[in-house]
Formats: sequence, C-alpha cells, structure tokens
Amino acid sequence: MEALGIDGVNLLIQLFAFVVFVAIFWKFALGPITRMLDERQERIRESMEAAERMEQELAATQARNEEILQEARREAQEILSTARENSDQVLARAREQAQKQSDDMIEKARTTIEAETQQAWIQLRQDVADLAIAAATKIVRQELDREKHAELIQETLAEAESERPQA
Repeated sequence: MEALGIDGVNLLIQLFAFVVFVAIFWKFALGPITRMLDERQERIRESMEAAERMEQELAATQARNEEILQEARREAQEILSTARENSDQVLARAREQAQKQSDDMIEKARTTIEAETQQAWIQLRQDVADLAIAAATKIVRQELDREKHAELIQETLAEAESERPQA
C-alpha cells in the first residue's frame, strides 16, 4: 500500500475520523433533519387527512342541506296545495250558501206574489160583487128602460172609481 502512496496508519486514522464524522453528523445533523422531515411529513399527512375529513363533512353537510331544502320545498308545496283545497272548499260552500239564500229569497218572493195575487183576486171579486149589488139595487129602484139602465151603469162605475183607493 505504500507503493500506492497510502499510509496504513493515516488510512486508519482517516477511516476512524470519517466514521466519527458520520456518527456525529448522523447524531447532530442528519438525525434532527430526518426527524424534522418526518415530523413535517406527519403534520402534512395529518393536515391532508383533516382536509379530507373536512371535505367529507362538507359534502355530508351539503347533502343534509339539500335534503332539508327538498323537504322544505315539499312541505311548502303541501301547504300551498292544502291552502288551495281549503280556499276551493270555502268558495264552494259560499256558492252553495249564496245559491240557497237566492233560492229561499225567490221562493219567498213567489209565495208573497201568490199571496198578493190571491188577495187581489179576492179583493177584485169583492169589488165586482159590491158593484153588482150596487148596480142591481139601483136598477131595482128605478124603471128598467135602456137609457136609464146605461146611465145607471155609468154612474155606478164612476162611483166605484171614486171609492177605490188610488194606487
């Protein structure tokens, strides 16, 4: 080895120094750097896992929000449908009541008209009977010639006109 220019003792000292250097370097430089890199890698991994969990929670929250929104829309539709049905029922009942009241009023009017018509006929018959009796009484009191008879009828009608209340 000496022919190569290598001194054995120097080689051993250099080897020993190299091993000591590597050990010291490993202990004080490479070990802390490796630990620091490992810790940093662990923090990054934990951050990534936390980000994934947050993303999953966000997706779950969005899904729940969408479900709640759909449920709210469905309930709103049900409320609107119920309100429409109720308003239709109220309108139908109001129409029925209005029709019934109208029919009742028409029936009362018919009854009143019939009663008044009946009363008018009774009054007319009474008036005709009274006129006939008055005319007959006057005819019987007087002589029965044609001119007198016509004059008597005209006079009786005039009296009946003046006695009847004006409408």
